[in-house]
Amino acid sequence: MVGVRAKDHDDKRQLILDRAAELFARQGYHKTSISEIAKACNVTSKAWIYHYFPNKDAMLVTLLSEVVEALTKRAHAAIAQAATPQARLRAFLLTCLQVYDEYRLNYPTLFTEMGSLPEESQEQIRAAERRCTLLLHGIVVEINPEIASRRRQSMALTMLAFGTVNWTYTWFQASGPLTLEAVADMATQMLIGGIASVPGGAGLSPPAHDRRASAK
Repeated sequence: MVGVRAKDHDDKRQLILDRAAELFARQGYHKTSISEIAKACNVTSKAWIYHYFPNKDAMLVTLLSEVVEALTKRAHAAIAQAATPQARLRAFLLTCLQVYDEYRLNYPTLFTEMGSLPEESQEQIRAAERRCTLLLHGIVVEINPEIASRRRQSMALTMLAFGTVNWTYTWFQASGPLTLEAVADMATQMLIGGIASVPGGAGLSPPAHDRRASAK
């Protein structure tokens, strides 16, 4: 029947994404051709790929969006189950670590290849990233309400907090002595003290007239 999706449509689409992610991670987005992706899927026709994705950009957008959307959705659910700001911070960090570990092939691409996409597609992914960042920002302000009115400062602290786990995938090994839970515990303990200790006016330049006055 026209318009009825094949039962294995989603499986085939996921196969393409998995093989594309492997190739992008191994040899780069620009060096990977549709023909290579088709070969990795054990098919001989590029037309088979185009049945699921109109172009290579669409694959990259899907891979990147998949990571960010999974992180946002799962972090939101984890935070909702936590009773205190400290517990919410740990829940957020642990979710990040878990998602990054699960998407080890996709996640690095977010940083190295996103610039290859059209600006409209990049903005789509950035918008999803901002939604995730705002979740963490809310927790940071809960931990240190004094900086709630200092948007630049609170966002800087948020990005510093994010940075503690963003590159964990480059060194964390599941077979090593540390678990993701242990890493989340350490990061939480380190960040709680740091976030809470930052005074509301710290790190902000005084207004221009104040600088002129102090110079006299």
